[in-house]
Amino acid sequence: MADQPVLGELPDQRAVFRRAAPWLRGHRVALAAAVLLNLAGAALAVGVTAAIGRVVDAADDGDREALVGRVLLLLVAVAATGVLTWASRYWLIRVGERVLAGLREHATAAVGGAPLRFVEAHRGGELLRRLTGELDGLARFAGGTLPDLVAAALVLVFTVVMLALYSWPLTLALLIGFLPPAVLIVRRFQRRAGDAYAGVAAAETAVAARFAESLPAREQLRISGAVPRWLKRFRADNDRLRAAREREVVTELTLNLLTLLQAGCVAGLLVLSALFVGYGRLSVGVAVVFVLATRDILGRFEDLAASLGEARSAHVRLARLLDLVRATGASPAGGVAGGVDPVGLPARGRLVLTGVGFTYGPGAPVVDGLSLTVAPGERLVVVGPTGAGKSTVGKLLAGLYPPDRGTVTYGGHELTALTARSLRSRIVLVPQEVTLVAGTLGENLAMVAGRPGPDRVAAVLDTLGLSGWVASLPGGLGTPLEADSLSTGERQLVAIARAVLADPAVLVLDEATAGVDRETAARIEDALSAAAGDRALVVIAHRAETVARGHRVLTMPEGTVGGVRR
Repeated sequence: MADQPVLGELPDQRAVFRRAAPWLRGHRVALAAAVLLNLAGAALAVGVTAAIGRVVDAADDGDREALVGRVLLLLVAVAATGVLTWASRYWLIRVGERVLAGLREHATAAVGGAPLRFVEAHRGGELLRRLTGELDGLARFAGGTLPDLVAAALVLVFTVVMLALYSWPLTLALLIGFLPPAVLIVRRFQRRAGDAYAGVAAAETAVAARFAESLPAREQLRISGAVPRWLKRFRADNDRLRAAREREVVTELTLNLLTLLQAGCVAGLLVLSALFVGYGRLSVGVAVVFVLATRDILGRFEDLAASLGEARSAHVRLARLLDLVRATGASPAGGVAGGVDPVGLPARGRLVLTGVGFTYGPGAPVVDGLSLTVAPGERLVVVGPTGAGKSTVGKLLAGLYPPDRGTVTYGGHELTALTARSLRSRIVLVPQEVTLVAGTLGENLAMVAGRPGPDRVAAVLDTLGLSGWVASLPGGLGTPLEADSLSTGERQLVAIARAVLADPAVLVLDEATAGVDRETAARIEDALSAAAGDRALVVIAHRAETVARGHRVLTMPEGTVGGVRR
């Protein structure tokens, strides 16, 4: 079995920002503008504190003219600070949202273009959580915490520089008294935060996955009386989430020690400032600046430390999202790596399997050494008992599964070497369970490459003998499709019409008539016959009527091919 990349519950958190850097391409000028605005805003905010000291000194000296001038300058600085703070915050949020929008598109395209094996190897809730929950958390961080974090860090640095210019002894005393214990507290938090936040993210994913799996099966759970067993499993997931949340809260409470440290430092600085003023080493205005700036420094540091929790959580979310992109093989340039558009790929060609083997997991292969050729215009029927590998063969023929051994080629080109666009324009699979999207019948039919117009849709419906059925619907092609507005057979008719609109060379149908009445099955069979033409049909079926319409029969799991007895 070929190795299949899987998502890690606790992904690698090393070098996350370096790995995310390629997604900043195209945003670097805007990011530089955001940095400059934040630098200017922080510098001006610190300048307001210095201006307050100058106003106090002018008042203490009794210089009325200087006092008026400095008050006016202070008012201008306050107003400018407000404008710059708003502009810097807005621009940073704007850049962050645009980066996240691009990353959201890349991640969605990565999952949409990922190998079917990758999707089937993960719970639906796991993929949904990473595409929605992790990005929503990052958006909240970018729009709320990140601007505060950047502003606090810049103001903190500029304030320390300003205080050092006023009095380096007091600044040194402040740093010696505050920084070492503060760093120890933050480091203790950081050591615990990674596992704590990753544990919460993994537990939230488990709960989301449990819900995602149970909702489609709600009727079966009630009919079979399995609701208590489901609730027991959900309770275990919920207990895991509660325990993870408790660890997260205990970790965050470590930062509360900074409040006690702040109070002690402010008290100590007040005593030192009073002594310096008494000995004539500082003016009253400078002392006021020190007291105000110190409170600002300690408050900003506390805000910074408090934001570290959300920053650490965002770090984990980004790591989980990048892990998803990595596992799907997507690149920052967009799409999934691999595949070329070959020159001379025929519009109608032979589909050839040569020595194909495929295994889902440890144990015997589901398909072993299968060789087969499907020619244009041929109708091959695949039969066999449940679990014999019929659907697997269909997915191998459609290129949804790459073979573990052997090759699958179309027109002499391996399917694994083709781009998704080339492959899907030549080979289309109609699954047994057809999914329709919210919208009208016409919009669902037009969900193929090239967006066929009304004339093309009408022509295909007429060829398939479905025009009367469409006309019988309340709104024709404009009929809105709800969750249960069409029967299983009618969904199959929509899927077949949509497949024919793509005009593939090979049409693979997996149990197209399973679970429908004879009348609907006959309508589907007639539609298939009308769709055949010069294209190859591969029909996976149980019904004798369907088998009788075939040219050859592939019997699984033996892999033998024979003619149809008529």
